[in-house]
Amino acid sequence: MSHKVTVNAYHPDSTVCPPEHKYTTSNRPLTDGCPGRTVFFAICACGSWSSTASATKGYAAEMGRRHRAASR
Repeated sequence: MSHKVTVNAYHPDSTVCPPEHKYTTSNRPLTDGCPGRTVFFAICACGSWSSTASATKGYAAEMGRRHRAASR
């Protein structure tokens, strides 16, 4: 079973924030028209796991690493 975890960012209106949207180190959007990212979700390719909402990409990614480690 494949355990590839993907972390997706979402705008305040619940639309996906595309990876090509650039941000400053303080998380301010640099892409014109981007309202910013408000939440991150990690989803596993196995289809049986996804994270709860996270305020940071790092935390969502860490939850994915823990899922993969627990599945070995």
